[in-house]
Amino acid sequence: MTEKEKLKAYLKEKGISKNKFYTLTGFSIGFLDSGRSLGADKVKIIINKFPDLSLDWLIMDQGPMLTPPSSRGVSYDMGGYHIPRLEEPERPYVLSSRLCTADDDRRIPLYDFEAATGLEPLFEGRTPVSAYLSIPELPRCDGAVKMRGDSMYPLLKAGDMVVYKQVRDCTNIIWGEMYLISFAYDDEQYTTVKYLNRVEGSPDRALLVSYNPHHAPIEIPLSAIRALAIVKASVRFNTMG
Repeated sequence: MTEKEKLKAYLKEKGISKNKFYTLTGFSIGFLDSGRSLGADKVKIIINKFPDLSLDWLIMDQGPMLTPPSSRGVSYDMGGYHIPRLEEPERPYVLSSRLCTADDDRRIPLYDFEAATGLEPLFEGRTPVSAYLSIPELPRCDGAVKMRGDSMYPLLKAGDMVVYKQVRDCTNIIWGEMYLISFAYDDEQYTTVKYLNRVEGSPDRALLVSYNPHHAPIEIPLSAIRALAIVKASVRFNTMG
């Protein structure tokens, strides 16, 4: 089994749903069903959240799925691959957001973006700023735009704001994550938000996957990507005032 297949087997054994797994880890929806390996950063989070999951079994195919109680709560060292035990927060941090003025020190520009123009003018600084968004504890970002279309519904809906960080090199794609992307397809240019998945056996191609099951995946060559940004956060207003 692949690492992700073993992880899904563990969740089934423990009676943990995929939705609960995504909530506990903070991973993107669809992470379990894309790709084969987990990656060191993801393994750290998984082992911290599920301490009875055996790292030796998950990564090395050694021993049982579940660790004995006496070995839980310790750090792991696999020949230089060290995973420290992370500390749980005393209480969950509640994220708040608000529109703010340009004088705010922690501001993210919200651009007046039209999907038909593509991302290039946005990244080149040729798109006007309509407001600023302040989100505490957010990693470094380049800007925000309002969502259009329903390809990611109900995870994202039209009018939601997506906060992004520009990706300047397609070799830096984190497969399985959500991206704001402009690409050429069938002699047309499109701009959308999709999960980017790896195409097995084709390292020069990517699979664009929607959250909405009514939208079929699209396979494109990496060379068709005109501009790319990873989605760091989203903001939704549930009332008009």
